[in-house]
Amino acid sequence: MLLLPSIQPRSVGLIARFELNRLFATPRGWFALGAFAVVWYVILRYGIFEAAVQMKNPEVQQFLMQGIGMLGMNQILAWGEPEMMVFWLVTLTLLPFGVIFFASDQTCSDRARGTLRFLTLRTSRESIFIGRFVGQMLVQTVLISAAMLATLGMTAYRLEQVPLNLLLPALQIIINLLIVLLPFTALMALASALVKSNRMAISLVIFGGGVLLGLLGYLIYLQPSLQSLLAYLPGAQIGQLYKNAGWVTLDYADLPLIQTLVILAIGLLVMKEKNV
Repeated sequence: MLLLPSIQPRSVGLIARFELNRLFATPRGWFALGAFAVVWYVILRYGIFEAAVQMKNPEVQQFLMQGIGMLGMNQILAWGEPEMMVFWLVTLTLLPFGVIFFASDQTCSDRARGTLRFLTLRTSRESIFIGRFVGQMLVQTVLISAAMLATLGMTAYRLEQVPLNLLLPALQIIINLLIVLLPFTALMALASALVKSNRMAISLVIFGGGVLLGLLGYLIYLQPSLQSLLAYLPGAQIGQLYKNAGWVTLDYADLPLIQTLVILAIGLLVMKEKNV
């Protein structure tokens, strides 16, 4: 069954652009942006900024250097400034969980309201599915870039100068975070295609993830050699990313990219066969 010929690039672009409009031009989108701004203000002001200030203390620096060395995370210093290092660690930890909630409503609400049937009169189901996914990634790109700009601004405030040397590390972090989030966004696209509400999609992913981890844990208990299967789960490469910085982090991009393609392929099959 060939799915790619059914994907219409123009329709994908229009649907993806609609996702951006839904964020910036609707009351619901404004509420989401407001919530995002509040959360990131708290993280930046009371998390990243305070941590960066403390890391400039010689005693704290010495303690952290010892801890970083023991954990094999020396490369993380290559991000240049404490704000960048803390931003890297915080976003790698929190954003995959945030995407489960933020990207949960891709096609399910359209199916529940009946608008999906209306859309399929004008374009293919595959185009709708991919368009929503691409739109979610565009939204995430905008939000992550905004958070990074705020972090750079906070760094400039502390240094009392514009940190132009951090522009390249900032770009590297943004690219890496988007790659990390690809399979999680694709997973929510699949879940959204299976159910009729974003709450059900979230519950499905959380419950399914718990069952999968429990099953793998039991199998590993019976056969320890199966522990290598954990390396193929979404986000499995994050542990290695914690320890690295710069373009070398892209050495771990192959796993999330392959995971994304596989999950999207399954989602396309589900979208094609499921009733609208």
